[in-house]
Amino acid sequence: MALEIVGALLIGLLVLWLVFEPALGSGRAGPVIPEPEAPEETRRGIALLALKEIEFDRATGKLADRDYEMLKARYSAEALAALGTDPAGADGGSALGPGDPEELIATRLRQLRSARPVGPPAPASCPSCGPRPEPDALFCSACGLPTGAVNFCSSCGTALEAGSRFCAGCGNRVAA
Repeated sequence: MALEIVGALLIGLLVLWLVFEPALGSGRAGPVIPEPEAPEETRRGIALLALKEIEFDRATGKLADRDYEMLKARYSAEALAALGTDPAGADGGSALGPGDPEELIATRLRQLRSARPVGPPAPASCPSCGPRPEPDALFCSACGLPTGAVNFCSSCGTALEAGSRFCAGCGNRVAA
């Protein structure tokens, strides 16, 4: 019985030491993990952001042309000096990296704009008369009701049925 009490006390003391040791410890710090500097916080990034800001201010009418020219010359000189000292820009590489969000968005927009619908277009259909023989009809030739526009899936280009929430071709959720 005494051995069990001593064992419980030792385990209790060990748990208390583990809980309070970080607060009462010798102040030793763990290993310092170096973080890469954010591109916006570099000398080059600050100069490029300043150039974007003055472009925006000029476009919105907040900055006069004379002030714009003066600031552009100053910030351009700063950006060029930063590019000369910045190892990322010193190799003559592009300012846009492979993970640049603006470049990724532009690439995706080009892909979406060049996408062609898959398969033949769905024939126009009247809600009361059914499919119509005129493929590009906006109104039913029998009753005059609108035939409804055919929607396409933004992912695969398949024609969507009216009221569908998922694409029949790829299974992606579609806007209502």
